[in-house]
Amino acid sequence: MEILKTSSLSIGYNDKTIVSDINVTLHEGDIIALIGPNGAGKSTLFKTFSTHIKPVSGTIELFGKDLLSYTPKERAKLLGIVLTERPDDMFLKVFDVVAAGRYPYTGMFGKLSEKDEQEIKVSLELVGANNLIDRAFNTLSDGEKQKVMIAKAIAQNTPIIMLDEPTAFLDYPSKIELFSLLKKLAKEQKKAILFSSHDLELLLRYTDNLWIIARNEPFAAGMSSELLKNDVIKKYFKLKDIDNQYLIKNNN
Repeated sequence: MEILKTSSLSIGYNDKTIVSDINVTLHEGDIIALIGPNGAGKSTLFKTFSTHIKPVSGTIELFGKDLLSYTPKERAKLLGIVLTERPDDMFLKVFDVVAAGRYPYTGMFGKLSEKDEQEIKVSLELVGANNLIDRAFNTLSDGEKQKVMIAKAIAQNTPIIMLDEPTAFLDYPSKIELFSLLKKLAKEQKKAILFSSHDLELLLRYTDNLWIIARNEPFAAGMSSELLKNDVIKKYFKLKDIDNQYLIKNNN
């Protein structure tokens, strides 16, 4: 099933285009990694999908409707997004942060039901952070905060989950666990998952489909094995001194 589609999408700020002509589709059960050099526009694309900023031109369709035609609450039931910003309220507990993911399903007064509370606990358990539930969010390490924000997106229970740099601040074992969790959510719950990361070697090992973004280059999308063989990854990341066979070996 087609969930999200872009047509001739250009992204940027204040009508200044960073990347243009983005034509991609997310289907049910897809797990796609967005990669690119620093400053290429990865976060800008996520902020465009989250409606924090508007497209410079082109369209984004969510379940066949213009993304901007949805109310914020309607979007929140369809698209869960984790950006790099973090809550800075010193009084928020971990439970409160993850509970924010349930707000689209609460009534006028925002009262959590037993089901909501169960979703919160299950989400924290999935990311291995259930022991943090009563901690103050601002006392956590960067890695712990990252896990809590991912739990919030899972608790939101949307058909699409988008995560900007979810592996940042995580140690190596936690990164592997996260990749395994994302694959499980895509395979078993049929969620469409898009995430960005700088961990190129890990992505090539654990992700089959890539979107590649780079300034002054056309937006590229396809199977990681094909993008490797066609030297697209080397070209976009300017890896002139790295043997392509090294990347291909680590993709097997």
